[in-house]
Amino acid sequence: MAPGVAGLPAAERDVEVAGPVAEFLRSVSPRVLAQLRLGLRAFEWLPFPRSFSRLDAAGRERFLQKLARSRLAFKHDLLLMAKVFSTLGYAVTPQVRGAIGFEISCGLADGSLPEPAGPLGETTPPEGGEECDVVIVGSGAGGAVAAAELAEAGLDVIVLEAGDHYNRDNYPSDHLDAIAELYRDGGLTIAEGKPPIPVPVARVVGGTTVINSGTCFRAPEPVLEEWRSRYGVSWAHDLDAHFAEAEEFLHVTQLDPERMGRNGQLAMEGAAAIGASGGPIHRNAGSCVQCSSCPFGCRIDAKRGMHVSYLPRAVAAGARLRAGVEVDRILLEGSRAIGVEVAFSGRIEGKRQPRARVRARRAVIVAGGALGTPELLLRSGVGGGQVGRNLHIHPACWVGARYPEEVRGWEGVMQSFYVDQWEEQRILLEATFTPLAFGGAWLLGAGRAHQEAMLDFGHIGSIGVHLSDESAGRVGLGNGSLRASYGLTREDAGRLAFGIARAAEIHFAAGATEVYPNIPRVGVLKPGGLAEFEAATFKPSELRLEAFHPMGTARIAADPPEGVCAADGSVNGTEALYVADASLFPTSVGVNPMMTVVAFSKRVSRGIAAQAPAAASV
Repeated sequence: MAPGVAGLPAAERDVEVAGPVAEFLRSVSPRVLAQLRLGLRAFEWLPFPRSFSRLDAAGRERFLQKLARSRLAFKHDLLLMAKVFSTLGYAVTPQVRGAIGFEISCGLADGSLPEPAGPLGETTPPEGGEECDVVIVGSGAGGAVAAAELAEAGLDVIVLEAGDHYNRDNYPSDHLDAIAELYRDGGLTIAEGKPPIPVPVARVVGGTTVINSGTCFRAPEPVLEEWRSRYGVSWAHDLDAHFAEAEEFLHVTQLDPERMGRNGQLAMEGAAAIGASGGPIHRNAGSCVQCSSCPFGCRIDAKRGMHVSYLPRAVAAGARLRAGVEVDRILLEGSRAIGVEVAFSGRIEGKRQPRARVRARRAVIVAGGALGTPELLLRSGVGGGQVGRNLHIHPACWVGARYPEEVRGWEGVMQSFYVDQWEEQRILLEATFTPLAFGGAWLLGAGRAHQEAMLDFGHIGSIGVHLSDESAGRVGLGNGSLRASYGLTREDAGRLAFGIARAAEIHFAAGATEVYPNIPRVGVLKPGGLAEFEAATFKPSELRLEAFHPMGTARIAADPPEGVCAADGSVNGTEALYVADASLFPTSVGVNPMMTVVAFSKRVSRGIAAQAPAAASV
């Protein structure tokens, strides 16, 4: 896969790849690992009668080029799988990054470091059980905000997080280790379907706010109106104060176009040239002007994820945070939630530590995200038949382009400029430059050709196409573990193709010489080739997608049989049980959801606080 060309080292001969990747795969779930093994076996024996590993270098190169030219989707899937894992292990090595000139760094405008975050107290769970007023499952944007709100209201709060605690003092320096430690299933949570879509989410104190881009949007007014009028979210238009409070506390700031980086500037110039509306992105990172480590944790914690913002605030108000704690099920007394049963994530001699119970006098709040929340509700047998359904994910695709000038997209801010011109078509474009370990796999070619494309990484610009999906999926349980599925409709596939065309139009308007739409049978788009592309139709299975915003799996609905929760976040049919994360969203929100999660959590937690006696924790 990486034979070594023009100064790039050869995999295994010059840099070790297979060993570190094999160690990394220990972090993924048995279900995902079984699927990967099946795919690798197919890849190994596809050159039958000889296996891929028995071919000489020339034979391997011919086989890879044959896969790249194939019109069969499953062959492209196998090739992409091989590129993803070989690139993941190869591109993180210092030798490769040095040969390409790729660097990862973070910095504020004045060169200073952000003030240290407040302490999180003792995060190791004590032996035996604990008791509190409110127990919160999950420490991301929903759980952390709820913890701060309730603790400041005088309630005794415990926050439980399955992942460990990391910050700028101890983020893993090795990128494979970082992915294994910070992400659920090593970032390989897959929504199965045609196509299968990776949905990477975090498993760490602070949740996905630790590894996201820090992009901050308020929910669009048309979406809020639909939630109010159709789904009974009567307060949907009353969130402005919640948004404003969070924006101030999180230091949400719009990027300076002069310092956001060339990748964002090219998107801005291309959009202006065709008259498309948009603007520099707002981020929860204050005066940050350089960030290329977001997916591995911000090296200086300039990005105010929950672990350096709302969680220290909650702890300062008396909340207790427990890390490395798996919540197995919700405890019930009749139809009332009274706590949770937990097991520690750590292992002793290969066995899980004994279970313990955390009892809650007032309420249980589930804020494990739109994958983890339905998983827990299903294991607990609560919420009804809609639990896990209505999964929306904002399917997204990478549209790269080659520019004559150097772009060096790792310089500046990773996600920097948005284009909302086609909001009515359910499309949002965001100039997003992903690190080489992730973005490198999307480059054209295989073998030597792919390595040559990697050497040209400094001339690549990229735009992400995000779809506000009408398609839906489902989260369920398979052999006790999470299973997600998703059915991309032809209509949504057409919208994504339209979005790819608009991203290509912006690239060409900004001076790109060729565009990579990430559709195998298209390959490369040249200036003047857009009309032919737009005249074509594409099956959902032909698209190569990712998704970063799961939502909707415990949605609010005016009619209880159509949803899981009432408008106050309470779970239908179970007293004292609430949800406070993106699972509540009735439909796709259409923009990066973090700020809307924060606003929903404020609304839900303040409602709980208003019901509780002032001296509840006495």
